[in-house]
Formats: sequence, C-alpha cells, structure tokens
Amino acid sequence: MHRFPAMLAAITLFVAAPVFAASPQAWPWKSKAPPDPALAALSHIEGVTAGVAEGTVSISVKAMAPAPGYTELQLVSRMGDPNDRIFAFDARGRAPQQVTSQVLTPVTIEVSYADAPIAKLEVIEVYSNDNCLAYSVKDSKPVECTSRAVPQKPGEMH
Repeated sequence: MHRFPAMLAAITLFVAAPVFAASPQAWPWKSKAPPDPALAALSHIEGVTAGVAEGTVSISVKAMAPAPGYTELQLVSRMGDPNDRIFAFDARGRAPQQVTSQVLTPVTIEVSYADAPIAKLEVIEVYSNDNCLAYSVKDSKPVECTSRAVPQKPGEMH
C-alpha cells in the first residue's frame, strides 16, 4: 500500500527534474561569488549558439572534455571591457575523480540567464584550452572572437 505514494513521488521528481534544471540562472557578472577553482577548462569548443526570447538569454555550447566523466559543466564569466558589448566565458567542468583514459569526449552546456543586460548584449564568446568561438546575438550568426577578456583567477571577485 505504501509503495504507490513513494513510486508516485519518484516519478514526479524524475519528470520534474529537467524542468528545475532548465530554470534561468543569474547573470554571472552580477554575482559576487568567485569562480570554483576545482573546475577545469574544457579542451575544445565545437560550436556556440545564443538567442534572446522573452527577456532571457539562452546559450548552447558544444565542446570536447579532456576525458569521459566531466560533470558540473558550466560557463564561467571572463573579465573584459564592459562597454564592448561582448560577453566572454570559459567553458569549464569538474574532472572525474579517477580518469581512466584521456579520450576527448563530446559534451554540451546549455544555460539560460534571466537578468542579462539584453540592450548591451551583441556577442557571446566561449573559450576553451585551445580555441574560442563566438556568436553574434545581434546578427544571429557565428563571428570571430575579438575581445581581450581574461580568465578570472580562483578567489577573484567579479
């Protein structure tokens, strides 16, 4: 008898988890938290797209992790010129505790930001260990990376 409510709760949590995970995050430049020093840069960026809808900026990054098992994939803001209308990120993730093989592994980072300065947003740049790709939100197309943004150091405040 008591199994049904527990099973129903488990099913509800399983179905609702993607909805909770997809909720918009705070714009990184408004955060006072320093970047997590345990997150490692991903190896390579394969593609970047971005868009604005209903006041939310959505970014999708296809990248390569240095090995299988990377978790907590995220975009970490870089420090740059606040007036150049370019917002640059590092693609990072938490390395697995035990790396069994160094095989480049495809990963995807998809994130939405609810409080981005949309009027000042023209280009999103995403950096990895060996390249940078950029996407013009204004023109809806890939563009060259041109900012002089630098990675944040662990413990550094925004």
